[in-house]
Amino acid sequence: MPSEVSESSKADMTRALARFVVDLRRERIPQDQFGYVGTSVLDWLGCCLAGAHEPPVQALDAVIAPMSGAPQSMVIARGRRTSVLNAAMLNGAAGNVLDLDDVHPGLIGHPSAVLAPTVLALGDWLGLDGRDAGTGYVAGYEVMVRLGLGVEPDLYDHGWHATGVLGAFGACAAAGKLLGLSEAQLTSAMAIAASQAAGLRGLTGTPSRCIHQGKAAMAGVLACLWAKAGAESCPDIVGDRHGLRVFGGMVRPEPILEGLGEHFLLKQTCYKRHAASGSVHAAIDAAITLRETNGLAPADINKVEVLTHPLALDLSSKHADPKSTFAAKQSMHFSVALALKEGRCDMDLYTNAMLGDSVIRDLRERISVAGDAMMEYSEAMPSVVSVTTRDGRRVSLRVDAPKGRPSNPMSWDEIAAKFRTLAGQSLATESREDVIGSLAQIDGITVPRLMDLVGDARPC
Repeated sequence: MPSEVSESSKADMTRALARFVVDLRRERIPQDQFGYVGTSVLDWLGCCLAGAHEPPVQALDAVIAPMSGAPQSMVIARGRRTSVLNAAMLNGAAGNVLDLDDVHPGLIGHPSAVLAPTVLALGDWLGLDGRDAGTGYVAGYEVMVRLGLGVEPDLYDHGWHATGVLGAFGACAAAGKLLGLSEAQLTSAMAIAASQAAGLRGLTGTPSRCIHQGKAAMAGVLACLWAKAGAESCPDIVGDRHGLRVFGGMVRPEPILEGLGEHFLLKQTCYKRHAASGSVHAAIDAAITLRETNGLAPADINKVEVLTHPLALDLSSKHADPKSTFAAKQSMHFSVALALKEGRCDMDLYTNAMLGDSVIRDLRERISVAGDAMMEYSEAMPSVVSVTTRDGRRVSLRVDAPKGRPSNPMSWDEIAAKFRTLAGQSLATESREDVIGSLAQIDGITVPRLMDLVGDARPC
């Protein structure tokens, strides 16, 4: 059982987190955590390689490239190195723009979207090996996710995007570990990172939301570099009444500190099989299964009723009639219609052509979505999909844990297959297999070598 949280730690949560990061040793981290790191980085790299070619990311690169700074860290799929700060931001934006990267349900956010660009940018610059970089990733994950457990869902309910806000803390913890900050330096860095923390849910469904991830990674690195150079700041930004609580209210110490350094959380990571918001995955899985098991075709369907978790309803409600592919990925109506028509919801189907598809539009008009306050959000936001056919049949299915959740996991081979698909337009077959092999056992790699593999990626 995890040890009881001391009153002194509750009274100074930032220092307790900083002490955990500074004291964390690679040999004391359970081996399975490094396996999860390799899986998460592989999954994220696929998202980043595909996302790097998206117009919003290309435009961001066009803005930043003329002021790129010292060639410290690789910009993935750009074939050049830039400053560690700009690399963290650009790679962070590219890795999330497609909304295919991993999530944590308690955080209500995307851990790898911030941690991977932070660790890889610094690891490339510092010449780190895979296990040292992985140690930084674990440190950042523990801080980011535990803070989420301590403040959610209040932070989210107040309109903040957790990945942008709490990601700054996670990136700071990861960067602080890799840069060798002292406890005092990291405590100051946390406050500096927190002052840069931002991200509004109003950007969800727009291409510019990817800046949340990039800026969080950049903020964490900048905060640590400045603190290491001597900057001092607030002594307890997590517990201060003008600190973390201003984002949502109460900060609960127990979920943040209980078992810290003894019980590691990476096994709770959820991976995405579908190219849509995690809030609609349960409904997608239910719709696909109903289609397959009942031989449903769009012409057979009279109406579709979706009963879902209230948060999933809230996230999807303004996207019932999406006007862009980014909004479509947040849309319960569009994604369920797509699942019923195509039997899958892969990246190649979230297109402008599909937005205008007459069959999809007709199906969308027959879909209704309602919330159920009794549904429990644990691994995912559950959904019940009920289809009534034109001949009067009614079939229903409830899904609580869609594919990719810890109790219904994607295997390493499935994550590798996802990577091959996403990286297919950028990396030749041999290079794709080199990346997969490298991350299958991170003890044998260096970050510069990995970044060289994915850096000069070009459409094949």
